[in-house]
Amino acid sequence: MQLAGGKRKIAALAFLAILAALAWYTLDPGKIRLVAMILLGGFALRIALTAKVAQGDQEAQSSR
Repeated sequence: MQLAGGKRKIAALAFLAILAALAWYTLDPGKIRLVAMILLGGFALRIALTAKVAQGDQEAQSSR
C-alpha cells in the first residue's frame, strides 16, 4: 500500500499527533515529557518543511 506524497505527509503528521497525545497522557510532567514533546515537534516541523520543498521539486520537474 503506497500513499501519494501529500497523503503520506498527512499520515505521518497524524501519527506524530497520536504519539504526542500518548506521551502527554502517559508521561509525568517534567523534563522527560518536555523532551518528548520537543522531539516530536521537531519531527513534525521537519515533515511540514519538506512538504514545501517536495512541491517545489515537482513544479521544477514538470516545467522541464
